[in-house]
Amino acid sequence: MLTYPGPTQFPGPTLYPLGSLMAIVTPQNPGLQGITPQSNSASAGGDTVPPGTRVRVVNGGGASITCTVVTPGTVRGLAVADQPIEIPAGTTKTFDVPGDLYGDPANGGMVSLQWSATTSVTFFVEGPVLS
Repeated sequence: MLTYPGPTQFPGPTLYPLGSLMAIVTPQNPGLQGITPQSNSASAGGDTVPPGTRVRVVNGGGASITCTVVTPGTVRGLAVADQPIEIPAGTTKTFDVPGDLYGDPANGGMVSLQWSATTSVTFFVEGPVLS
């Protein structure tokens, strides 16, 4: 099982020089007192989240979108298919991003999300339970 420090201790973007247009999103942890989650707008170039977190996507648009969780791994030399997650118009969907399946070793173990559309799409990344 992978564990990561809390959001105030999580390494920032400077530790992951991706050289790409993907935005790195730091997870938020509700702790025992709870929080008011701060949403992130989906980035046209994709977004990167830490493994072992939970992603909640809100599709405020008028059409369905797909969030594709990129799977960098292979088994016996064959690529493992990416995981498309459909989010219907006007709905919210939550999913986990385990590092053993989605973490990219070439990207510091981070998980890449690609969006079919970004208009009116926001998401919240919840960190691992620390309390």
